[in-house]
Amino acid sequence: MSATLPGTVLDVFEERMLDVWERGRFEVSDPQGTARLIHLLLEREGFTTTASVLAESGIRSQWNRVLAEERSNFLASWLRPYLEAPVLDVLGGDFSVLRALVTAGLPADGVVGCERLHAYEVDWAAQPFLVHDVAAEVALPQGPFRSLLVSAVLHHEPDPGRLLDAAARTGAGRWVVVENCVDESNTDAFHRYVDEFFNRCLNTFDVPCVDQHRTATQWRELLGGFGRVVHEETRADVPGMPFPYTLLVVDR
Repeated sequence: MSATLPGTVLDVFEERMLDVWERGRFEVSDPQGTARLIHLLLEREGFTTTASVLAESGIRSQWNRVLAEERSNFLASWLRPYLEAPVLDVLGGDFSVLRALVTAGLPADGVVGCERLHAYEVDWAAQPFLVHDVAAEVALPQGPFRSLLVSAVLHHEPDPGRLLDAAARTGAGRWVVVENCVDESNTDAFHRYVDEFFNRCLNTFDVPCVDQHRTATQWRELLGGFGRVVHEETRADVPGMPFPYTLLVVDR
């Protein structure tokens, strides 16, 4: 993949790495030189060699800490005003965002997580809330729920509409959706490459990287088939992320 990657994508990624490291206060002795080295490794050697260098340099552990802690706390602070318990976290990954939301004030007995059983290496029994498996037919837990959280999930689904159909069957009156959207500065190719980088260089996740990235307008149109988009907001300062996140709040 990396051998045929357009140079412009890696050029942008190099710049965004430097921004992520600066905002996250990473300890990197020579940020510019290191970012250039990673660029060249990705271009010439691919993900496996790059993952080893990131691990040995300590960048991988720093990046994962920022994602698990600072990103999760940022999202909890941003999203908390739009969520009312009981809440279902749809395909919540390692549930770091849901745990941060509990810390931010959502009652642990008023939230439920769900994920595919083998997608993430997480001890579900250690979570302070119930977690359910999502079977192959995409059957989500049936609440009752007042709110659904769907954070950076839809673009990983081969058929996002199928997941949204399942979400509709939960009866929740509000969906809080977060997506990284395609725009002039963040192309589809860039988003797909960063997905692969995160999944293969920072962690090993059984989460597909599929061609389902959309613009904010396209997500708004898709979600509009299930309800009314009552709020939209984009933040470019999400810790650990090399592109903006867009929040879309849907009332049904």
